[in-house]
Amino acid sequence: LGLVPTKTANAKGRAFAVLASKAALAALIAALLAAVGNVAAGPVHHVLVSAGLASFSVHVDTLTVVMLVLVSFLGLVVTRYSVQYLDGDTNHGRFVKWLCATTGTVLMLVVAGNLALFAAAWIATSLSLHQLLTFYKDRPAAAAAAWKKFLISRMGDACLVGVLVLTAAQFGTWEFSELFAEASALTPETAAGVGGIAILLVACSMLKSAQFPFHSWLPDTLDAPTPVSALMHAGIINAGGFLIVRLSPIVSQSPAALNTLALVGAFTALFASVVMMTQTSI
Repeated sequence: LGLVPTKTANAKGRAFAVLASKAALAALIAALLAAVGNVAAGPVHHVLVSAGLASFSVHVDTLTVVMLVLVSFLGLVVTRYSVQYLDGDTNHGRFVKWLCATTGTVLMLVVAGNLALFAAAWIATSLSLHQLLTFYKDRPAAAAAAWKKFLISRMGDACLVGVLVLTAAQFGTWEFSELFAEASALTPETAAGVGGIAILLVACSMLKSAQFPFHSWLPDTLDAPTPVSALMHAGIINAGGFLIVRLSPIVSQSPAALNTLALVGAFTALFASVVMMTQTSI
């Protein structure tokens, strides 16, 4: 539904939103079936289309199905709320279209079976979200926050592209199943070259998850429509954490990366708590 032309989506905004909510329900049902299949059959890695390093593949394990259920459930709630939200607005359909595109790219990110597909979904998620953050084009504060977030996201994308290059040079593959197997077989001597990859992954996660000092854009985006704030704060902002957990076999090979992750995360939590205590408005 995210690929539907804006004019078509706006023509019958409410009907399009109802269709989107049904698609979100179907996604949740599929996620639940995937969870049952994972319990019954265990992890699955399947290459759908082979194209060298950048093949189209899916990787389904416990982490995948947990995130699939959480994201699809959140997508259903937000999409269902959007049936009434902006009802009658001339751009109701455009809003729902980009909401579907954002949710769909997050789901693609979760099931991606290789680093190239993961990176593509990661970038597409940010670009789709930008369309939602700039929905109210007549609000200068919302536009400024959206562009600040856009620039920080491109920094994260650059880090992820660097990870692609270094991973191809170090391991010769982007497939997660092969990466994890090779990473687990590394010794202290052979793991030296993985440090740069791990540091870039941590930097990418920090930028995506609004960790200090890249946090300032997040509270500014509250000028966006309410469903966008809900989707972003409860879902998309956690993509950085998912990145670290998904690629933990590589990140765990670098003590410097782990220490950086712990220090920045701890300071961000402390800093946010102190700031919270100074606020007079909920």
